[in-house]
Amino acid sequence: MRNIYLIFRRDYLGYVSAWGFWLGLLALPILAGLGMVFAAVASNATPTRYYAVVEQGAVYADAIEDEFRRAIESQRKEEMRIAESMNLPVDREQMEGAPQREKKFLLVDTPANGIDELRPYLLGEKLVDGPLGPRPLFAVFIATETEEGRALEYWSEDVNVSTLRDIAVEAAFRLRQNEALAEQGLTDDFVQGIRDTAPRVLEKRIRSVTEQASTGNAVTMSDKAPTFVAIGLAYVLWLMIFSVIQYLLMGTIEERGNKIFDTLLTSVKLPQLLAGKLLAVFAVTATMAGTWSLTSIVGSAFLVNAVPEMEGMIAPFIAAFADPKLMVPALISFVLGYLMYGVIFMAMGSLCDTIQEAQTLLSPMMILLMLPMLAIIVAFNDPSSPLIDGASWVPIFTPFLLILRMPQDPPLWEVLSKMALMSVTTFIAMWLATKVYRAGAVNGAGIGDVGGWIKGLFGRGGKTAPAEAE
Repeated sequence: MRNIYLIFRRDYLGYVSAWGFWLGLLALPILAGLGMVFAAVASNATPTRYYAVVEQGAVYADAIEDEFRRAIESQRKEEMRIAESMNLPVDREQMEGAPQREKKFLLVDTPANGIDELRPYLLGEKLVDGPLGPRPLFAVFIATETEEGRALEYWSEDVNVSTLRDIAVEAAFRLRQNEALAEQGLTDDFVQGIRDTAPRVLEKRIRSVTEQASTGNAVTMSDKAPTFVAIGLAYVLWLMIFSVIQYLLMGTIEERGNKIFDTLLTSVKLPQLLAGKLLAVFAVTATMAGTWSLTSIVGSAFLVNAVPEMEGMIAPFIAAFADPKLMVPALISFVLGYLMYGVIFMAMGSLCDTIQEAQTLLSPMMILLMLPMLAIIVAFNDPSSPLIDGASWVPIFTPFLLILRMPQDPPLWEVLSKMALMSVTTFIAMWLATKVYRAGAVNGAGIGDVGGWIKGLFGRGGKTAPAEAE
């Protein structure tokens, strides 16, 4: 045990004393914070643009402006719905009386009636007067007649921003709807009245009689929090494996190239060396996870202290983290997933003399590691997807996808079977990796020998691995 501890201490201190480790450790919370700030700034930094409508009268112009007002009101109602689902206090009167959001598209008088005359304004060669001063014309609508009937041509130099066009499509539909209603002697208020009095669809969750008596049957954030927590845990596991296993790969390459293995193996046995290295990188992983967890706890406490109403939103997530039905399989998946991928990358590094050689093996593994990330995206939209269920039986995906399956309350036999599958796969990976590590680190085998080993499995005369050192 002492030899394992010495290897562990040497490697662990070597990793955590590097400035790159702390930079990577701080990268996640910093990038997350910057991402939220960037999203908020980006939504407010969108420039306000001018548009005009060429038509007889103001039928289309009024319809488009009305549709903008409806869109803003719909967004406000959605924000109230989300706030209520997150157990946040909502003052409906205050939110409904809040000032209108700044519009990003302002209607201005058209400076000309034909597209040829409007071209300089759309290309920015000339400016048009508006509420914010002289600016280029972003887009113009021209009412026209075609063989199929009325049409509204949308002209703009920017073909990527479709918000204004989408609003116009809805406005044109609503305009025709109102005309059809008027032909039947009805108005838009009639349709709105039907919408307001239509039966509401209430979201309920089926529970046992005992659970329903204590918690009710309405769907709340407490019902959805376990899924969000599981997705977060699966992502953190993926991120830590993606980040930390490269330490194993690069460290092994460096020690092979500098002949450090020869020195270490004069004092410790190979199994002790491997165990110490795996424990060291696992400790690095635990350091990262612990730091992120502590940061989350401190941030949550600060947020609740600053905004007491946030406690109702955070409480369901804390309860999900404290649920052993989710956390026990998650911790087992963390350990086995780390060991499985860790020994694979250590074995890969033992066959490489240079970083260039490692890239030939690292690139396919990186592609393979991207597949669980795609599964996490699928699980966010449909956690009970058959794709997630089926892929969770593939050993290299099981550590990630078992976590995603837990909020769906899979049967106990399934959970135990997948844990057993991970355990057997990890054991086989460690056994094979030890053989490869011995051949590479001790006997000097390289990437070129891998092809010979594979050929040796399928036919005579194939190149075999160098003899194992005692």
